[in-house]
Amino acid sequence: MSLTDRQTGEEALPESPPPAADAAGRPSGPTVLTIAVAITGGFLALLDTTIVNVSLEDTTARFGNISQVQWVVTTYLIALAALMPAAGWLATRFGVKRVFAGATTLFALGSAACALSQTLPELIAARGVSGAAAGVLTPVSTILLTSGVPREQLGRVQALNGSVMLISPLLGPTIGGLLVEAGGWAAVYAVNVPLCVALLAVTLRGVTGGAAAGTEAKPLDVVGLLSSAACTVSTVLAIHAFSGAGLHARASLLVPLALALLSGAVFVVRQLRARFPLLDLRLFGHRVYRTAAVNIFCLGFVLYSPMMLIPLYFESARGESAVTTGLLMSTGGIGVVSAAWLCKILMKRLGGGGTVVVGISLTMLATVPLTRLSADTSYVLLCVSLAVRGLGTGLTIVPAMTRAFQSIRPQSIPDASSQLNLVQRIGGAVALAVVTVILDAAARQRHGLVPGAFAHSFGRLLAVYAVTLLPALALLAADRREARQGGEKA
Repeated sequence: MSLTDRQTGEEALPESPPPAADAAGRPSGPTVLTIAVAITGGFLALLDTTIVNVSLEDTTARFGNISQVQWVVTTYLIALAALMPAAGWLATRFGVKRVFAGATTLFALGSAACALSQTLPELIAARGVSGAAAGVLTPVSTILLTSGVPREQLGRVQALNGSVMLISPLLGPTIGGLLVEAGGWAAVYAVNVPLCVALLAVTLRGVTGGAAAGTEAKPLDVVGLLSSAACTVSTVLAIHAFSGAGLHARASLLVPLALALLSGAVFVVRQLRARFPLLDLRLFGHRVYRTAAVNIFCLGFVLYSPMMLIPLYFESARGESAVTTGLLMSTGGIGVVSAAWLCKILMKRLGGGGTVVVGISLTMLATVPLTRLSADTSYVLLCVSLAVRGLGTGLTIVPAMTRAFQSIRPQSIPDASSQLNLVQRIGGAVALAVVTVILDAAARQRHGLVPGAFAHSFGRLLAVYAVTLLPALALLAADRREARQGGEKA
């Protein structure tokens, strides 16, 4: 351990070994086909949430009470969060390609079961199967994407992946609206089946990337898996209770919150003491990784809060259809695509932390017009605001994820992928719960989902966005500290 490491009180991670090279001596990363497969897998898992949200009204008309139908979404998130911590172990034990193919198959079967459901319990159970598959598919897609990628090229790969992941929530309402209009609520699930079949065929025939099965295999930490599942499930249930009743929720909030804290403590102690932990929590001992993870959690407010408020504004306050709303939302994709190009340039000049600061600042700038929403706010202004927001958000999550992966050894990517994807999903769930409470209170004060309720909500969110600058500045400081240490060692 160097003098600098002793001064900071952190344990230095071993230097990353050089990536494998091909016959010409060039680093051998994933092929173009493997990158396309990995991105498509993650895209399908994320898109499934947003297109399903559009179908809830039609699902309610088929099965009944919206409070019960809402469990279609909640069960998916619970199953996803419960299985995600095991993804790293599965990928190491059975091989990335096999686990990716298995998760894709299970996702297809779950989607088919959803489309064929005749009762609400059947639909909810089938959504649990889909969520479990997505909980594995999402982090394993990241592992497949980043396996063998040299450190200096992680930013380019993550920028491409991040752009697709950010565009999917924008396309979801449009695709979902068209599917519901054409084939009813079941169509949003049925569409996954042929897509998964095609993805599975390409995966089995053309994908060669990922670690081989059995490399660095370790026993499954059953206690760690059960405690992590209990913690994540209880956390999601507590978030669900908070979104429904705010701080007025009693047992429905306090009981799962207490269980989450207890099981979370058991999980942390177990992971730090176990010989073969389910997840390597010691990664959080690295300053850059820890700070990037905090950013990823906080950026849930930047990424997910407008995905609820803006469509509701168009539909409830302006009377637009789901399809028109989706088309208006898709203008944000212009900024997201631009961010994929700009992110690489800014990360070279400003570093990951500096790029996140720029992204949050642009997001705040684009949010200002939304704090003055009215019944006749110009759609041109709104589309420009959405495009700038897309640019800003594209410059936040991508550099944060990139810096997290750059700060660790390649062998730690399976653990990091599960951890960071779970942190991002929980952060998004917390953000949506807080936004729901804020909007509900504003709607009660103004007697409905009128433009003023949305303007008030965005005003509150603007203050939250300012708070997210703090971990971004901390990441900037960590970047500079690492750069100074590297200069001293050189």
